[in-house]
Amino acid sequence: MKKEETNDIVQFLIPSLENIGIVHQQCKIDVTTEKTGKKRGDVWISREEQTDKDFEKNIVALIEAKHRNCEIGDMDWRDAMKQGKEKARRHGLNYYIVTNCTTNFRFYNSYTDEEISLDGKILTRLQILQILEKIKTQVNLENSYVIHKASKETAPFSESKFRTSLKKLADIYRSCGLKKGDERIDPTVSFVVLKYIGEKESEHRKLPDKVKIWDDYGKEKGDFVGDFEISVEHIFNSTTSPYRDFKDLVNFSNKLKDEHYKQIYDEINRFHFHGCSFDVFGAIYEEFASQTKKKEFGEFYTRRHITGFVARLLLRNEITGRDLKICDPACGTGGFLTEAYKILINNYSKNGRLNNLTKKKLTEDTFWGLDNDPKSVARTKLNMFLVGDGHTHIYDIDDSLVGWNEKILWKENEFEYILANPPMGSYDGAAKIEDFKFTNEKRYELLFVEKMVDATKPGGEIAVVVNDGALEAPSRENFRIKLLEYCNIYAIISLTKFAFAPYTKEKTYILFMQKKQKDEIGQKQDYPIWHFIVDYDGYANSDKRYKTKYHDDLGELEEKFDEAVNLARLYISDHTRFDKEYSKYEREVNQREKEEVLTGMKYGYVEMDSINNENYHNLLSEYHLRPYEEKKISEKEFEEKSKEILDELKNILNLFEGK
Repeated sequence: MKKEETNDIVQFLIPSLENIGIVHQQCKIDVTTEKTGKKRGDVWISREEQTDKDFEKNIVALIEAKHRNCEIGDMDWRDAMKQGKEKARRHGLNYYIVTNCTTNFRFYNSYTDEEISLDGKILTRLQILQILEKIKTQVNLENSYVIHKASKETAPFSESKFRTSLKKLADIYRSCGLKKGDERIDPTVSFVVLKYIGEKESEHRKLPDKVKIWDDYGKEKGDFVGDFEISVEHIFNSTTSPYRDFKDLVNFSNKLKDEHYKQIYDEINRFHFHGCSFDVFGAIYEEFASQTKKKEFGEFYTRRHITGFVARLLLRNEITGRDLKICDPACGTGGFLTEAYKILINNYSKNGRLNNLTKKKLTEDTFWGLDNDPKSVARTKLNMFLVGDGHTHIYDIDDSLVGWNEKILWKENEFEYILANPPMGSYDGAAKIEDFKFTNEKRYELLFVEKMVDATKPGGEIAVVVNDGALEAPSRENFRIKLLEYCNIYAIISLTKFAFAPYTKEKTYILFMQKKQKDEIGQKQDYPIWHFIVDYDGYANSDKRYKTKYHDDLGELEEKFDEAVNLARLYISDHTRFDKEYSKYEREVNQREKEEVLTGMKYGYVEMDSINNENYHNLLSEYHLRPYEEKKISEKEFEEKSKEILDELKNILNLFEGK
């Protein structure tokens, strides 16, 4: 290389790579590989710190670097593309990167020179190793589109397309006598789990080379059943397999013959599941479960668009990579924990904190999940593993409300963050009600909230889903008083009653709160609570819950949330600033919302005086932002309205009598 380009690589490019967690030991500058012959690559990147012997087989990227004055499209840039394409093809890489070491970065398909996009956006910045591995796996002759965080707008397939395939699977199951329920759920989950593992292994091989994975099934003798059986034995029953924790998720019916395996394989093979924005397991259960099973599943299933925004808001300030413990004591399929993992990866990447140490913390020491359903625990472990890991501390526990468990760190003052959608309704477990101080009712949601507060460190934060009764019922005033004594509630989000449809239409809210320091317990909260009413969450307000184009309040919620709650905390220390700026974070319903029969406020502050002194410490968003207006009519108006109704009834009766 020219001396100028070498200097720019060392001075600018290598430090930029280190800032996103790719250390210099993973890079080799200006060297050939066995496959490229005399052609030297400017910078080769390996997936881990490797010995010289192992470096070449673990290469995930090639960067062709030009001097910092080079611009996209000029002669030097085009020369770099030509060189990058040839070297990448020789080595067997499906893409290459061109850069001027400072401002310009582009990723190209080494078959077509087409620019590579990630979730619908052309890549213009260096990417973390996780993304490089996804590019290496997903790009091919016919595809320059990489999925990381897929959505309906950007992903090659959506939840609706996946559901269409599930209906085709239903026809296959029907033909071989598998009934609705577990007989169809178990094999579908099993195929998806093996496809997931195949994708993971394609990115970073951990299983021995002799073990067949997804792309190998049926290729030699067309024996799908045999390949699946042998693969399952190797993948899940070996003591050294990284996937042994997920063996309980795989169960195939003897009614499935080889032709059925092939048909199901072909259907599932249409999808690349890594990066899905929806819960694949949830979609399977919704399609195949009986009504009873759906109701049971609905008790612990929270849709990904909800877990996503809750985790983003709760962890919005976590950017340094400090030691953390995050817990969901009712983890279900792991929606909150998987979203929290992805958010921390993203936060640390953007701030240059994603190095080997922080990745190790996230993988092994950060996330803790509890549930009393062994299958849910297995699903959570797998979901965590597939987003990057963090499944080490997911535990099957009989009852999260009974005592404390030192072994799994379910104890007082342990976690920096807790987020959960706990079960709701009557509790009939073994926990003694006299051991609780917030309530004397045996209600899951009330007891879980207290337990979560106790398990959070002073200064730690909580996001928890509760029902309307917890926030307004006069009989639960003491619960709310105790909650306000132990925590500062900084935001309450009112969800549409369809948020958990079709399982339940119970009105729910998300409390965002911070546990007080020990010497502050018992003191009244001094700053106001910010409320936001989500009338539309991007999905239809019906049991069908299909995606809607214009009705979505979550974008505005996320835009306002951080500054709104930060301003609230200035209420005492800088009241002048609060008075000057609070109107930015309050608004009445707009004209379109009024046409949809909404009234009052969309979001705004509620000062503590109006909570402490009125109506049983009512915390309901609608009570404060959309108070009920009693409408009175005169006696004359009543008589006129009554006559209209009677006349209408007479007309209906006449129609039935044929008059």
